[in-house]
Amino acid sequence: MTSPAVSKPESPTAQPAPEGSGHGLCFDVNSALAASSVASLGAPPAGDGWEIQAGSDDPIEAGCSGVLSWMTVEWPGIHPGTHILFFTGGKYLGTASAQPYAYTTVLGKTRDTVSVQYRWPREEDPLCCPQGGPSVVTFTLTGTTVTANGQFPPN
Repeated sequence: MTSPAVSKPESPTAQPAPEGSGHGLCFDVNSALAASSVASLGAPPAGDGWEIQAGSDDPIEAGCSGVLSWMTVEWPGIHPGTHILFFTGGKYLGTASAQPYAYTTVLGKTRDTVSVQYRWPREEDPLCCPQGGPSVVTFTLTGTTVTANGQFPPN
């Protein structure tokens, strides 16, 4: 004879996983929130469309409240441009910059910050080998507002 399964009640302090979470992460790049956020960018300046490249990996088990999550998207091609999208609490907050930049790398993050490195070609540089920068911009979440501290590439 088998006994019926008994479920454990949730802890009173447990918070539900935010919209856009999945696979044990506070933000899942495969979620509907990710797809709708990418669609809101419109068509990229080059290529056929935006392609999701990577995203943050904050585990739900550590708590998602006050977490700044990120996702990078690029247009395909020889010299792709990158947008970084920010999320918190199941909400899309916007992009790191008004325009996408090439040679963009997320260096790391804490619970409420994301550090991004930008490089850019100078006039004499071949596109393969940008010598401008590098510059690191740190994005910090306060509530639902993200502020940037650092130098963006020149236009």
